[in-house]
Amino acid sequence: MKSIKVLLFTDTLCDVNGVSRFIQDISTLACQKGLAFYVVTSTAKSCPDLPNVQIIKPSFRTRMPFYPDLDLVVPSYRKLKSITEEIDPDVVHISTPGFVGLMGRRIARKKSLPMLGTYHTDFPAFAYNNMPYRIVKYIGNRAMQWFYRDFKALFIRSEAYQKIVREDVRFDPGKIHTLKAGIDTRKFHSGYRDMEIWQEYGIPERSVKALYVGRFTKEKNFPLLLELWKAYYAQSKNKNIYLITVGGDLDDSLFERYHIRSLGIKRGEELSKIYAGSDLFLFPSTTDTLGQVVMEAMASGLPVIVSDRGGPQTLIGKEREAGYAIDVKERAMWLEKIKVLMEDEVLRRELGENGHQIIARMDIEKSFEAFWNEHMQQSGGR
Repeated sequence: MKSIKVLLFTDTLCDVNGVSRFIQDISTLACQKGLAFYVVTSTAKSCPDLPNVQIIKPSFRTRMPFYPDLDLVVPSYRKLKSITEEIDPDVVHISTPGFVGLMGRRIARKKSLPMLGTYHTDFPAFAYNNMPYRIVKYIGNRAMQWFYRDFKALFIRSEAYQKIVREDVRFDPGKIHTLKAGIDTRKFHSGYRDMEIWQEYGIPERSVKALYVGRFTKEKNFPLLLELWKAYYAQSKNKNIYLITVGGDLDDSLFERYHIRSLGIKRGEELSKIYAGSDLFLFPSTTDTLGQVVMEAMASGLPVIVSDRGGPQTLIGKEREAGYAIDVKERAMWLEKIKVLMEDEVLRRELGENGHQIIARMDIEKSFEAFWNEHMQQSGGR
C-alpha cells in the first residue's frame, strides 16, 4: 500500500457502540500492517491501549441528550491543532460531527487538507425519533449539509443510506462510497458457544434465549421490543424462554415475571460467549446505518429479526436467507416471526448457518482495504 499519513478525528472511541468497535478494529489492523494511520479523540473513559491512538482530556463534558451512555465533550482546540501539526497528515478523516469532528474539520480547512468522512449515524433521524417535530428533522438535515459540504468523499455503511445522503444531506452522488461491511470474524463466531456461561446469570442452559444488544433507547425501538416480548411471553405455552438484553441496565424486578434479564454492558470474550450461547437475535432499530451488532450476531450463528428500515436489513441476504426484516409498525408480524423462531429449532439452525456464511465473507480486512485505498486516491499526492 502507498505510504501516506491519515489522521482520523472521532467523538466516540471508548464507548460500547458499533462506531467505536469499527474504529478500534481498523486502528489495530493499521498497526499490524505498519500503516501511518492515526486516531485522535477526547474522552475521560478507559480506552484500549493502541500506539496509534491519542486521547485528549476534555475541557468540558456532559451526557449526550437522549444518549446518556455517550459523553458530549469539548476538547482543547490548541491540543488538537498541535497533534495535527506533529503528525502532518496527507488527508484527514472526520468520523463524527461532534465537537471533536467540528474542530478537526476546522483544522483541516485551515491547512487545506483533503477531508473524508463516514456517515456512521443518521443524526437527523436520531433527533427526530426523540423529538418528533418536522423542524427538528429540517434543522438536522441542514446541519449535515453544512458539515459535509467540503468533503472530498463520504462513506456510507450500507446501500440503504445512499438515497438519504444524496437527498437529505445533498452530497454529490459521485463522491458517495459504500464502505464494505466488515467485522473481526475471529472475535464473533459459533466456536465461542459455552452454555455454562448462563449459570453465572441464573438462566437455565436449556431455555430458548432471544438476545438484544444495544442501547436501551427510543431510537433503537427498545421500548417496542419490551412490549413485543411481553406480548409473546403472555401467549407462549413454553415459559422456559428468556429475553437477554446487553448494553444497559433495567430494573429486573419490573420484568422478572416476563423472563427479561439485563446483563449490563459486556465486552470481549464474555460478549462473544453471550452471542454464541443465545438462540436468536432481535433488533428493531430503524436508525442504524449498518448494524454492527447484527453482524456480530450473524457471525455467531444466530438468525435475526430486524427492522426493514436502515442498514441491518441489507445484511440478511436478498432472499432473507438469515432472518426477517419487518416494518416496526407491523407488530402482529413481529410476534408471528418471533414465535416461529422461538419454537422451530431446525429453522433457527438453518437461518443461523446462512447468516454465519454471509458474514464470513465480510472480514474487516476487506473493509479497511477499501477505506485506505480511497484515502490514497484523495491524498492529492502530498
